[in-house]
Amino acid sequence: MNFPADVVARPVVSAPPLDLARLGAWLEAHAEGFRGLRGAKRFVGGNSNPIWRVEADSGRYILRTQPAGELLKSAHALDREARVLTALHGSPVPVPRLRVLCNDLDVVGVQFYLMDFLEGVVHRSVGLPDVPRDKRGAVYAAAIDSLVAIHRTDLDALGLRDFGRPGNYFERQLHRWSQQYRTAMPEGSSPMDALTARLEAMLPHGEHPVTLLHGDSRIDNLMFDAHGERVIAVLDWELSTLGHPLADLGQFLAVQELPADYLLPGLRGVDRVAEGLPTKSQLARRYFDAMCMDPATDLRFFMAFAMFRQAAMSAGLRRRAAQGTAVAESALYFGNTMDVFAQTGLDILASPEPLA
Repeated sequence: MNFPADVVARPVVSAPPLDLARLGAWLEAHAEGFRGLRGAKRFVGGNSNPIWRVEADSGRYILRTQPAGELLKSAHALDREARVLTALHGSPVPVPRLRVLCNDLDVVGVQFYLMDFLEGVVHRSVGLPDVPRDKRGAVYAAAIDSLVAIHRTDLDALGLRDFGRPGNYFERQLHRWSQQYRTAMPEGSSPMDALTARLEAMLPHGEHPVTLLHGDSRIDNLMFDAHGERVIAVLDWELSTLGHPLADLGQFLAVQELPADYLLPGLRGVDRVAEGLPTKSQLARRYFDAMCMDPATDLRFFMAFAMFRQAAMSAGLRRRAAQGTAVAESALYFGNTMDVFAQTGLDILASPEPLA
């Protein structure tokens, strides 16, 4: 992927240095079946937590660590991610097997966990350019079905009933991410401030269903089988919690509203029918039918809220890039284009039709 010049103008990456001897000894002592660490290679990409492919005599694994440097409060919570991965293993929601979580900062300097490596396909673009047109609908159908499986999770059976705080989910999230945004960007942003005000005025109140939320529901957080049509793993649970299920559906649909030429490319202006892609209405209808929810639900608030969260996260990336402690070279670009997310949220709220 080629980034604009300001993305790579200076180093912004902050991954913890790995002492392989120390790491290998700890893993052999604490990770069931692990033996003979041979090497660890960091994956390029991702803006949150560094990811490493680990080669060992006992097999191949994924190591996920917190970034080095100062962290925003409640960010990069790998212990929460580890908890939900452990709970979901063997459930209808496919996840990689977690081997061990390490809270001992003397090992690599930050919190980390080790999980099994899976062979599969990750579709990085919502347009599915590497998938034949007549197969793209099946990919999206599988993605929606995986979201339904997450939201149907039996919280009591898996011990996740206390995985989120009580109270109004959107009110709580709006407060949290507004604080993150203002901490990271005290000078403010006109589109972001306008979007925040609109969402505050539209907050839904009253009772709502409470389900397990993935928290960052996107096509590129799913791993498919070799044919690219069956989900074999749901990845990146860092933002998971309990809350309103339409927060996840709103996120899944909202990222498709981004410009097609953005670093996180969307489908704005794309002829979905010509490209063999389902419309937002078709995706929502499949979800609503499976969840026995009202198909006439207006999703504009939920989609705009997802863009607000993305914008707040981008503000955090901008802060880390400015400090030289970001995780990926793309952090500065995402941070400097935070308003793309905020303006997309405003555009969604201003659209005349709930879905098209």
